[in-house]
Amino acid sequence: MKLRKLASCLIGASLLTASLTVPFGNQVAVPYTANAVSISDFPSDYQYAADWIWQNRIEKEQSTARWNTIFDQIIAGKGTINYVVRWQSYKTITLEQRQKLETMLETCYNDWNKWLAGYENWPYEHIDVNIVGWAVLDKSVLLDLQPDEIVYDNLISDYDSSYDTSNGIETIPDKLSSAPSELSRFDHFTDKSYQYPGGQDKRFDMYLWATQGFPSIGGCGGDWGQRLSDDAYINMLDGMGIHVLEHEIGHGFGMTDFYGGEGESDGFPPGGFPGNGTSIMMAGSSAEITDFDGWFMRYMWTKIKDEPERFDLSEPVESTSETTTTTTTTTTTTTTTVTTTEPVVIPPDSIEFTKTDSNKWIFNADNAQYAELTFRGTQGGGISGNLNGIAWDTQQMSADVVTVRVELPENTYESVIERTYSGIWSNEIGDMTDMESELISIKLIEREASPTEILYGDVNNDGKVEIADVVALASYVGAAENNPIDTQGMINGDVQNKGDGLTVGDVLAIQQYLADIVSSLPV
Repeated sequence: MKLRKLASCLIGASLLTASLTVPFGNQVAVPYTANAVSISDFPSDYQYAADWIWQNRIEKEQSTARWNTIFDQIIAGKGTINYVVRWQSYKTITLEQRQKLETMLETCYNDWNKWLAGYENWPYEHIDVNIVGWAVLDKSVLLDLQPDEIVYDNLISDYDSSYDTSNGIETIPDKLSSAPSELSRFDHFTDKSYQYPGGQDKRFDMYLWATQGFPSIGGCGGDWGQRLSDDAYINMLDGMGIHVLEHEIGHGFGMTDFYGGEGESDGFPPGGFPGNGTSIMMAGSSAEITDFDGWFMRYMWTKIKDEPERFDLSEPVESTSETTTTTTTTTTTTTTTVTTTEPVVIPPDSIEFTKTDSNKWIFNADNAQYAELTFRGTQGGGISGNLNGIAWDTQQMSADVVTVRVELPENTYESVIERTYSGIWSNEIGDMTDMESELISIKLIEREASPTEILYGDVNNDGKVEIADVVALASYVGAAENNPIDTQGMINGDVQNKGDGLTVGDVLAIQQYLADIVSSLPV
């Protein structure tokens, strides 16, 4: 499978000419307070489109599989995102503009975060965004440089600007500056024990990459950062085209572009987008985050938040449910034992894998639930392949090492990793050209123990199903924040359309069960 070049997302990422009229220079960040909501509140008319995007785009493209999405970065940073601005430009930027840039970034993040605040254990009402350094070609471009501003002017020796797409007017600089790798989360996120020199606050999560000569009508983004032209960022300080940056930040969360047509492999859901029919992630259709975009952001969080070992929600978390390692409930009619064990991680240095030819490796997956594959040699391009036929794909990588996570079916043992493509875009030939990449490690995460029978309907976990469970569930549905139900109660109470969370339908189903209208639960 051929991969898009880095600049391919230029077309469409900001075709809109509409602009916002509110300037950002004097804005003050105000924490957003939302009503407590859950997936059970998900609009029913949004469900089909959300499921289609998740199944046909996000899962297939593995866009949330790497544990470095902006969801991961915010939680690892305890509600903060740190940037280094990569100013690949010889144009000057004033102190006031630099200060506005940080404020504008924080506005963009909280336009997304207001949909997460108060939703299903998301712990932050407001995201603090900090610019912790500037990587520049020449320090003199930073006018009125302050003593506390950190500047990096070390240049990458092998940078080749011929791979970039120019606006046809200016020449893209043939030099690129960088911040120290030891401070980069992108370079170290796979190592949870890694200690940043100077502490967590000294890290940077992403680059805000401004390039002189870059096309002014587009950009690209991912978990490495966002790249636009220098002029585009400066124009945004006056409110022009901020939706372009919010679109690129959306990619960092794992959201996809919608380049293709209705129902196509790179397209949008059959029937289009519900709500007002647009999405900020479909270039040219919306100049703001739509209601569907916000709900789909929540949907994504619901999908990934409980992945074993992925998120540390211990501080701070205002949760409406209890998290326990083992819950045992005994009843006179059914014995219910649900055991949730911490997943065992089998480290890479204990897993043997053998290369069988230039593009294939074999190993024993040992019935693991996940396999994490780490490749080296992908910088500037991408790599795709499959594991026992399960496809994975990475692209537009700014680092030389990339890790992909693949969920494995039960009873997976002898396994074959096949690399189907490894390449980088070449402007010279106008197509992808092959590049070297190599599998360097495999990490396995063991499968969790499966629960035994559950006493459905026993919402309060007292070992029996009775009217008290109906009252508890109805109270939760009406005001979840004031009437919490623990984790096991949520499992027991999800008895109608299992998997859609706790709703009025579950209340009715338990009532029908107690009245002998239905003979068993779940319905």
